[in-house]
Amino acid sequence: MTRYERVLQLLDQAIGGPGVNIGVHGAFWRGLSRDQFVAKKVFSLALVVVGNGAASNLVKALKGESPFGQDLPNPPAGARFDRMPSGLSPVSDADIAFIQKWIDDSCPEDVFVPALSNDTRAWRPLPHAPVASSRTDDIWFLGPQVGWAVNSNGQIVHTINGGDSWIEQLHDPEVYFRCIGFASADRGWAGTLTAGKTLFETKDGGRAWSRVAGLPPLAPSAICGLSVVNESVVFASGTNFPTRPPRMMKTLDGGRTWTAWDMRTWADILIDTYFTSPERGWVVGGKADHPPPTRANVKPVVLHTEDGGQTWVDRVAGLRDQFPAGEWGWKISFLNDQIGFVSLENFQQGAILTTTDGGLTWTRRPVNDPQKNANLEGVGFVDENHGWVGGWGDADFQRLSSSETFDGGRTWRDANEIGKAINRFRFFGNPVTVGYASGETVYKYSSEPVPAVEAAFARALRPDPILDALEPLETPGQARIWITVPSRASKLTVRIWDRFGEHVRTLVDEAEPAAGRRELAWDRKDDLGQPLAPGYFIWRVTVDQRSESRLVLINP
Repeated sequence: MTRYERVLQLLDQAIGGPGVNIGVHGAFWRGLSRDQFVAKKVFSLALVVVGNGAASNLVKALKGESPFGQDLPNPPAGARFDRMPSGLSPVSDADIAFIQKWIDDSCPEDVFVPALSNDTRAWRPLPHAPVASSRTDDIWFLGPQVGWAVNSNGQIVHTINGGDSWIEQLHDPEVYFRCIGFASADRGWAGTLTAGKTLFETKDGGRAWSRVAGLPPLAPSAICGLSVVNESVVFASGTNFPTRPPRMMKTLDGGRTWTAWDMRTWADILIDTYFTSPERGWVVGGKADHPPPTRANVKPVVLHTEDGGQTWVDRVAGLRDQFPAGEWGWKISFLNDQIGFVSLENFQQGAILTTTDGGLTWTRRPVNDPQKNANLEGVGFVDENHGWVGGWGDADFQRLSSSETFDGGRTWRDANEIGKAINRFRFFGNPVTVGYASGETVYKYSSEPVPAVEAAFARALRPDPILDALEPLETPGQARIWITVPSRASKLTVRIWDRFGEHVRTLVDEAEPAAGRRELAWDRKDDLGQPLAPGYFIWRVTVDQRSESRLVLINP
């Protein structure tokens, strides 16, 4: 809903609703465009003075100010007309103030943001969560207090106090973690994009993690999505690489054995999966209309199964002509058994899919905020109307922007204050009292006080930094960054991934590296010596058991 639409809604409410009429001047506002409304005259009087609400006859009529208010017990001098609405209860001061402010703001058609005066919930970064310059890709919480996160530093981290503090449970400098899920306080799994280490598991709440060995030959080459139904049943999906076969796998015995299968009949890339039972679930991704599949020619699929993945139905097949090429499903979430959402990744546009019938039918809703947010990934709603999307923000992966809706995705506003590069939302409570989001760091949604400088202060205390800075770096041609190797280090590695998480180069692998500050240069070639196209790359520098990562944009 836009603010203009909200003004019309308030006028309808003032006379009893949109189906009610009123005598004398009638419901003159109905059916008018914004421009027609602004130019409208009633009884030869202009309704609106754009930019001056107090001088506008609409506001004067609602307040009962001259020349209106002749029907009041003490009419103002010069009153010639009744207060509006005549013969009915006056419009509240708050609603009149909203209309007046809209006129003061030059009558825009921007997004209506409800004034939630009794709602103290807000987003804030958790100051002690690890800052992963590429991203904290996923989070999983068993409740408002106990959770885990995986990030681009090759870490699995854990909190037991709602994110006030975190401990590192696993650090693997070779691994790019993508997703995580738990069935209980003890049993969990984490998926990666790293060959030979695609799946990790824990049986003791993360005190020990181990690589899952012996996966079937058809297991996804990278695991982008995990859905943990219970301690026995887990589904995994992947990949986001259109040059690799899309596949799924599952366990029905708590991870002792796994079965896997090819999904090329239904998709060319697969990302996130969500199951509500061993039989019923969804997986989202994309499929090209013609080979070979690329990220430029796929269109979204929302695949639904009722038999544990043996057969699938694309629930958005009927929308295929509406989808632009170069768009695919990224994250799927459900608010309840009927209302669900899918974020659509598209380098040039922003959009989501919504369902209100349990995923049987879906509607594509563009993200139409002023900043034109695009390249979306995370999506989360606290109720059927109020939600957010986040992600990379644009085709260059630079803006890291977020957007907010109050009407189920019909209209959006810029909401970059909630967090950057968001890939996942998790919420708790009905109504929601606590939420988390993973992106540049971990963010929390709650009524807790928002410290003004705590986050910046905590990051400033980063012990013995390896990288000179964690902020994304933009550079032309070849890439150069500065690092500081601490004294008595036994191992230094520098690994580089592309923006989709595919490992492209091991730049440095040194034992007993010399201590001190040094510059690292990369010629933009992969491990085979082949030149790579300009774009974003993720640099991870590891010294012994500590990693730091940074996004580097290399321009032509």
